[in-house]
Amino acid sequence: MSERAEVSGTPSVAEAPDPSEALDPSEALDERIADDLRGGLRVGGFVILAAVHFGLALPALLTQLDRYRHPWMQLAAFGLLTLIMVVDALPVRPGRRRSPRWVAAGLAGSLLAAAVATSQLPSAHFLATPHWTFLEIGWFGVLLLFGRLGATLLFIACHVVLTLGQLLLSGLPTRQAAAGMAVSALAICAFQVAAAVMARLLRDCAATAGATAREQERVHTEAAISARIHADQRARYEDLHHSVLPLLAGLADGSLDLADARVRRRCAFETARLRRLFAERDHAADPLVHELRAAIGVAERKGVEVRLAVRGAAAEVPRHLRRALTEPVFAALTTAEHSARATVVRGGGLVRVSVVTDVPGADIPEPTDPGVQLRTVRSEERLWVEAAYVVRAQSPPRRTQAS
Repeated sequence: MSERAEVSGTPSVAEAPDPSEALDPSEALDERIADDLRGGLRVGGFVILAAVHFGLALPALLTQLDRYRHPWMQLAAFGLLTLIMVVDALPVRPGRRRSPRWVAAGLAGSLLAAAVATSQLPSAHFLATPHWTFLEIGWFGVLLLFGRLGATLLFIACHVVLTLGQLLLSGLPTRQAAAGMAVSALAICAFQVAAAVMARLLRDCAATAGATAREQERVHTEAAISARIHADQRARYEDLHHSVLPLLAGLADGSLDLADARVRRRCAFETARLRRLFAERDHAADPLVHELRAAIGVAERKGVEVRLAVRGAAAEVPRHLRRALTEPVFAALTTAEHSARATVVRGGGLVRVSVVTDVPGADIPEPTDPGVQLRTVRSEERLWVEAAYVVRAQSPPRRTQAS
């Protein structure tokens, strides 16, 4: 009693995904939700900044242009801020964020423009209409550092400290003017801080929404898997109900006798089918060959010498087609008495499973799937059975018999 496997052909090797490109589905979901919120809020932040820049700062600059010592410096600062806005408004590829270098450059350019424009003001004009940059510099921090509350607050604080330093260099204002400046600074910064806090809260909401969606997806996946397993178990039970259970009932009540060769063959065939059902639950690199070995094991237990030959790389064959391919082969293989040779051939758009046994009178069932072709050849001492499946184009079942 032996089994010899002959394997040829080059096995297919699955290409390993690039780790840098492989994303966990839950992480991808979180990123997608966060990107959607970030994109919408970025548009909203840009609209606010554009309204402040062109609706408030630009009219204040133009109406006070003749009061600056060097008007061109004010225009240059306004142009630099406009350039930063235009560049930041350029579309970003989905899934990508702003470059840290660009964010740093945009923040530095904003502070530079504020310092240059403010340097042209006397102390009496600080935080008044001529001081147009104080209205909008903090909004650049909110837009460029969107969602990073600590960094945004630090930028706004730096801008306030920079303005205070320039104010001290220009000369100390009166107590009444200083109080008015403090109220103006507090009002302007309060809106900017509120926007930064809102951005952080919305970022947290995106994370919560991603976690909720991920949990829902997990629950739905588990429900679908459970339903699929339940349906598969019911299908297995129905299959056993129509084949194995009547056999066991007949053996139990004595209506079937194990001394009868046909009963023994039927028992061997159903045993092979049961072992195939168990094999279907295994994780095998080549499921078709793995399930065929179930019938080979049954034949070997009877003392049959079985040789197995495999040609070609493993091909993906659905479970119902594997059953249709192996059922006729099982019927022939389990009736063998002394020797048998099983062959699996894959290639040329075909998957073929065949067996040659020393019992030509075996009953071979028809394939259970119309896409499987069956051929049998009988002689005085041998039986050849082949079940073939056309991968590229299915054909109706065909059966030929010669003797």
